[in-house]
Amino acid sequence: MSRSPAWASLVLGILAVAPARADPELTVDDAIRIARSHHPTIEAQRGQAEAADGRRDQALARLLPFLTGNLAFQPTTANLAVTPAQARTLIGVAGSDIVIDAAGMPVPVSCRTPGIGNCAALPPPPQSWALHNFWEAQVGVAWTVWDWGRSIYGYRSARDLAQAQAVGVRAASNDVVLQVRLAFFGALAADEQAAVAVDAVRTYDAHLAQARGLHDSGLRTGIDVATAQSAAASAEILLARARFAQEASRTQLLVALGEDRWHGWQLRASDAELEVQPGDEQRGQAPLDDLATRALAQRAEIAELRLQQQAFSASVASARGGYLPALSLNLEPIWAGSSWSSLVGNLTVTIALGFPLEGMSPWLVHGQAREAAGNLVVARAGERASRDSIRQELADARTSFNYARDELRLARKLTEASARQRALAEGRYQTGVGNVIELYDALLTDVNARSQLVQARLDVASARARLQHALGEED
Repeated sequence: MSRSPAWASLVLGILAVAPARADPELTVDDAIRIARSHHPTIEAQRGQAEAADGRRDQALARLLPFLTGNLAFQPTTANLAVTPAQARTLIGVAGSDIVIDAAGMPVPVSCRTPGIGNCAALPPPPQSWALHNFWEAQVGVAWTVWDWGRSIYGYRSARDLAQAQAVGVRAASNDVVLQVRLAFFGALAADEQAAVAVDAVRTYDAHLAQARGLHDSGLRTGIDVATAQSAAASAEILLARARFAQEASRTQLLVALGEDRWHGWQLRASDAELEVQPGDEQRGQAPLDDLATRALAQRAEIAELRLQQQAFSASVASARGGYLPALSLNLEPIWAGSSWSSLVGNLTVTIALGFPLEGMSPWLVHGQAREAAGNLVVARAGERASRDSIRQELADARTSFNYARDELRLARKLTEASARQRALAEGRYQTGVGNVIELYDALLTDVNARSQLVQARLDVASARARLQHALGEED
């Protein structure tokens, strides 16, 4: 593409407003990479996805057997404390008697029924506060075999919510990318607008010097000098505004990058990024229904909401399982004794059908089921609203792009025509044929045309970014 004198002036202006120090270059792809790496919005969404993965693992654990264990050292006294029922039983079955053995020696023996014959009840042992060692070791396996789908559907719900959060990371990333693109091209356009303003100041200053020279030579009147001074002052105001907009847009870009420390960047973009590309025409001319079908199939928000619906549907089934008792299996080997060398082992196997330790409250289960059903309704309504929002975003983005495409084509024609008008007016003024009003009208038209071209290129790049985001297209 050939370079016109106007574009040559614009390039010189960009060089004039560029920072004096050698700042590193930044392309739009670099900006996207920086934002995706550690933008706070994306990091927060990743943290939520990690937490959802943790809840999924917790739900999975409820489906699997889990270990129980206990090791206790319990120094205790040997005093026996019995209940009245135990005392009655002991009195009825145990006593002592003195019998003569075969050698003629008296021997104490236990007898069956105290109070009958010579069988006397055993006296209670004396109390002692001496401590005796006692060890107990227990290990076991507990497993909820079946709980009417409460654990299974609970796991499915947690799994789908974890997947939804993972998709949410994509959605957050796409939103951040859109903001980065808009901020990058806005800052780039602000730099070019400042360059146009710098070139305008130089042009008007040169014409002011020329007008003064011609006035001193008696070839022009004082009105020419006054007009040139007014135009130069207006150009200075335009430059001040452009520099303010440049600083503001650069700040917006740094915020969009999400960096903790702000750095200076020299923005660099190819002409293709600010021009209409082949794929843009296809997007701009495609029927809205076709674009909407593509967008609804590609947008991460729709996939996220569908996964949430699946999760809440499973939550309803999980909550309803709380009405019925669960079948559980426990295996518990236990070793106990006064020393490690004399531990006595026992094994307990328990198959139980019952409710949790806190019991079952029908109102609680009913409320949990209603809560899950309400969340399901919210997710379904959210998907419908999101579909409508995406269609509206897509329609607005396509309309904006088509407008920006036509705006760029007309702005380029205006720039070429205004450049010719300016050259002719300058020539006429220098030869004394044209007047000062004609000259400055041409200069103002040229400055406005170049500013409009910069804005049109920005509008094309921004509209393309919005249309790609609306379609759910990812880099």
